[in-house]
Amino acid sequence: MAYSKYKFTPSDIAGYLLIADLPHKRQNEVICDLFENHNAEIFYTFRTDFLKFRSKINDLMSRLELDLGTLNEAELIIREVRDMKAVENEREPDFFGAYFKLIKLQLMYSGITYKRIKLRTLLNDFGYKRRSAVLIKNINRTLKALGLTPYLKNHKPCDLSKVKIDDMLIIRLCIDKEAKL
Repeated sequence: MAYSKYKFTPSDIAGYLLIADLPHKRQNEVICDLFENHNAEIFYTFRTDFLKFRSKINDLMSRLELDLGTLNEAELIIREVRDMKAVENEREPDFFGAYFKLIKLQLMYSGITYKRIKLRTLLNDFGYKRRSAVLIKNINRTLKALGLTPYLKNHKPCDLSKVKIDDMLIIRLCIDKEAKL
């Protein structure tokens, strides 16, 4: 079972819905689908009450809409995680989790099957210029917990510690259900 910090929170979902700019009807479909079909991936506080879950998402979307025009995706994710109160069992915000949860939501609901990003860009999004063993370990742990797999162009899963910094990574949802924690 994955750690609770890798579960979707209402702020993760609200951020995705604002970035995706979905019509209201589609937003409701995404929220319903997450609650009904992916309930185990939702943070435990919101798993039992659909109305509480939906109202929290709508409340956060209302607050975030004011700032959306001035922020790009990465800034929105990082600012939301910093501003959000830490989840009960977390000591510090998990920027990797927030970033990759957004990617997972995009893969699940945006009609795309993969997300392309250069390793250099990925590192820059987190404020790094070089990779370290600890950084790669944290990214790999987050990807595995969320059920995401990095590939190279030839559709072979790759090890981020061995990939060239300018290689294009393709991130997809895991096909193998056992690949999750």
